Amino acid sequence: MPTTNAFTTRDGALWIQPDGPNTEVYFLGCHDLGDISENTGSIELLRCMDKKGGWKTVGSLKSPPDPVTTSIEGLTFATRDWLEKISCDFTLFSMQRTGGEPDIFTNYVRALVLKNARVSTITDKAIVHHEEETGSTQARDIEAYPPVIRTGTLTARRETTSETLALNDVHAYSVLNCLTGVKPGDQVVACAASSAYTGNVQQTLDAGTTWAALATDPFSAGENMMSIVAFAISDTVTRILVAREAPAGAQGEVAYSDDNGATWTTVNIGGATAGHGAVDSGALFALDQSHIWLASAGGYIYFSNDGGATWTAQTSGTLTTEDLHAVSFADENYGMAVGKNDAILYTSDGETWEAATATGGGDDLYTVAPSGNFWWIGTSGGEMYYSRDEGTTWTARTFSGSGTGSIDDIAWANELVGYAVYNSAITVGSILVTINGGYSWKAITTPSNDGLSALSVVDTNTVYAVGDTESGTAVIIKVTWD
Repeated sequence: MPTTNAFTTRDGALWIQPDGPNTEVYFLGCHDLGDISENTGSIELLRCMDKKGGWKTVGSLKSPPDPVTTSIEGLTFATRDWLEKISCDFTLFSMQRTGGEPDIFTNYVRALVLKNARVSTITDKAIVHHEEETGSTQARDIEAYPPVIRTGTLTARRETTSETLALNDVHAYSVLNCLTGVKPGDQVVACAASSAYTGNVQQTLDAGTTWAALATDPFSAGENMMSIVAFAISDTVTRILVAREAPAGAQGEVAYSDDNGATWTTVNIGGATAGHGAVDSGALFALDQSHIWLASAGGYIYFSNDGGATWTAQTSGTLTTEDLHAVSFADENYGMAVGKNDAILYTSDGETWEAATATGGGDDLYTVAPSGNFWWIGTSGGEMYYSRDEGTTWTARTFSGSGTGSIDDIAWANELVGYAVYNSAITVGSILVTINGGYSWKAITTPSNDGLSALSVVDTNTVYAVGDTESGTAVIIKVTWD
């Protein structure tokens, strides 16, 4: 069916995930879905009496959103269906497609996802009638947590940049500000590798329409920038923080700018010949200016509570001496770092680290990310692993292409929607997406490239990714739902 045609109910499909994110999903055939109603928060006006005795609106308050509501009705059979067996919260997926089979989960062009759904009312209908014969049905009123997750067919487009060096990392940092018109994803920075000349920090302030290098560079020629973050240090100032590649037998460094790259302050980390610093794009992680971690070479993890101005080693190569590729936190207490040769470290207080169980695959671990009750890891062998017990045990999650190439980055918009960078064995990068918490992944059609390094998730339907040069310039890809 052409995409210009409006959807009908024949294009719909209903799925249920009884056990929550990252568990099996089941097709619900022969059911009717009622209207999905989402209250996003009502407005309460703030008013003053004016000089003429009337009322003047001087502001407003917004109430919290109410539960999302819908209903499902289906024919009654001798055996119970999934809705009759449900006793806990579940995830409900309402899909619409433009062709193909309805009972293939990834066959959708629009999806509405209700998380933490529960049955609030059960109504059995048309059980007995004195005269006419009709089908017996069961109706269930559903309530779910707001908001409804809305997504569809994602499009990946390459953006224009004059940067001729590979980009190692990307970070989207703008937050919604209706007064200034700034939206999430408008402001993004990416850091380049270095060669005979210094590597640039690329930036867009208009959601990727234009990219340009900042006025000055943080480091000297030959000093690769591996990881970048940005965060607010006041109501008007955003700090950009970058980490250079760990230098062999020399002083490690980070650099920060509070004036959008006009000037940079360089900060030393580690000993004069320790060779500490970033190994990969996931080296820096910042919750805010008071909670910043740096995963370093040699099994070190550094912490800063002052926006990167000073650093303290939380681990000093005692738990592992392997180079650490990435660190990530769920909040200020729970974090995980991963590195070469299956090295995994874990903290539950944001300060004290311990060795977690290795995945068992033996590969280098490139990325780590939390999602709800899960931790996710990507490997140099093209494997994804997840743990729901803080790294005590790990389970492999297969996907199309798993076991070859590499998973270089994983990031989540919420506990159901996540993205991953997968580089094939011939180093062609693609972006994978999941909407059911990681149980199934599908590839987004990705522009031509010679390998992707990192991604930054803005929201459910907006993602930036960067990578090596292709056709003379660095690759920047923006994923959106048109």
